[in-house]
Amino acid sequence: MLHHVITRPDPADGADFDAEITWRAVAAAIRELTGLDIAVHAVGVSAHLATVLVDESGTAAGRALLWRDNSARREAQELGAEFGATLPAITGRPPNAESTAARMRKLSRSDPSLLSRVRWILSLKDFLVLRLTGAVCTDPSSASYAQLFDVRRRQWSGRLADACRVPLRSLPPVLSGVSAAGGITPAAAEQTGLPAGVPVAVGGPDGSIGALGAGACRPGVTVDIAGTTDVLLHMTDAPPEALDGGVILNANLLDGLWAIGGPTGLTGGGLAWLTAILGYPSVGAAYEALGRDLDSADPGDLMVQTVLTGRRFPDWNSSLRGRIDGISAEHGPGHLLRAAEEGSVFEVRLGLDAIRATGVTIAGVIIAGMRASTDRMMQLRADVLGVPVGTANDAHVSLRGAAIAAGLAAGVFGDAAEAVAAMVAEARWYRPVLASMVRVEQRYQRWRGIMARS
Repeated sequence: MLHHVITRPDPADGADFDAEITWRAVAAAIRELTGLDIAVHAVGVSAHLATVLVDESGTAAGRALLWRDNSARREAQELGAEFGATLPAITGRPPNAESTAARMRKLSRSDPSLLSRVRWILSLKDFLVLRLTGAVCTDPSSASYAQLFDVRRRQWSGRLADACRVPLRSLPPVLSGVSAAGGITPAAAEQTGLPAGVPVAVGGPDGSIGALGAGACRPGVTVDIAGTTDVLLHMTDAPPEALDGGVILNANLLDGLWAIGGPTGLTGGGLAWLTAILGYPSVGAAYEALGRDLDSADPGDLMVQTVLTGRRFPDWNSSLRGRIDGISAEHGPGHLLRAAEEGSVFEVRLGLDAIRATGVTIAGVIIAGMRASTDRMMQLRADVLGVPVGTANDAHVSLRGAAIAAGLAAGVFGDAAEAVAAMVAEARWYRPVLASMVRVEQRYQRWRGIMARS
């Protein structure tokens, strides 16, 4: 996704972008594709989490806020103090500064004149759907992340909206993520080259739609969408009555399904930062350059924490920062990268342990979205997580999920199970090795102890 992003050293100071520039970039990218003489029967839309405010005309009002914007920390703390245990009971998550709820409460103080011009409060994905179809709507998963949504009842909470100075009329209708929002408008057709009238799915956030693209369409499936961050989601048709340990509960894109889990802090993003610091253009390029030296590197006492911009699920500690511990003159790029790989998987293990603590059984984890996966990395995940992990080695799982949603919205498939069977490749499974499990468990516990002091 292309943005004009204002980058600040600390996400507590904000992270925002121009949604209109994003739309123009998306339209231009679509036009390049439609020039390839391909038949388009439906369109699926997905995007990372962001808050976009629009006025009565559908134009972005002010700058949009990225998921990593933590400038509403004070307001999140206030909501936690005001509602106590009621907040996670209603919204399925602890208070956090990324939520639309905290951001709107902050805006009501900092810029009430802007708030007075806002007609709709949307996610970035919803904004793109609006531009394509003229329809205002959202999906249950995007609504869940707003922290203004009763996730079990699947409806907006008037009580929370009032507390955050949000008129209920500004919150979009909530539709199944695999239903049709509407058709391509003539104006959008002119800008994108898409045929007017082609159906557009309601869609969902990148992690949630990626889970669908990995095959998560029934209870009991656990997926890890591994990218800049990891998004861990366990599917259930019976949401737990109470959650603790920082676990979030989302109403799923599909009717009758919920997801337990959450998005971590930087994992793959931490690896990308480190490889750039080491002089490599990408993680994949580092793997290729280091080759066997990387495979044989033993990090020893070296430990790395990859969450450079704070940890989300399960701790929701936005002030946490990355850390390198135990480095010595004997360590080189391979040792650092191996320790960072390990640290990124330890972040996932923290989340999986929190999901297990809710009482669900994790039989295995489908890993999807990794852009530079290797047999060694997949085996490391199996050993650290302590369950079989499967991968179809699909780096574009969110695109696949969006395509599945589009197919369902257009009636190409009868249901999600049929769509998954047709479009998701069979996974290759890696099983934990007992000797390796023992070794990495010792390192994991040591890592936890060291990083707890940071």
